[in-house]
Amino acid sequence: MKLLSGIVSAAVIAVPMMFSTAASADGGALFKAKGCAGCHAPNAMGAIGPRLAGQQEKYIAEQFKLIRDGKRASGKSGMMAGAVKSVTDDEAAAIAKYLSAL
Repeated sequence: MKLLSGIVSAAVIAVPMMFSTAASADGGALFKAKGCAGCHAPNAMGAIGPRLAGQQEKYIAEQFKLIRDGKRASGKSGMMAGAVKSVTDDEAAAIAKYLSAL
């Protein structure tokens, strides 16, 4: 009975984490998977797009949302709009956290 109880307890903890992007999102992997490195360089030091490495986490996440939601139209945000339209708030937060730590 203790074994069954332990297995059920582990499942109650593990299953939600498997489906939670906030709990399991890897900002570095998302940065690559979403194609960010194509314009911002693999090290996020900038290329076509600006340097993102070392920027403040809150600023990066906010810019993601502003561009995605059509509330920022300055600079090259028009190029970014298509790239970030499918990025969720949780994914943006994970990417921002990753970039701020570079």
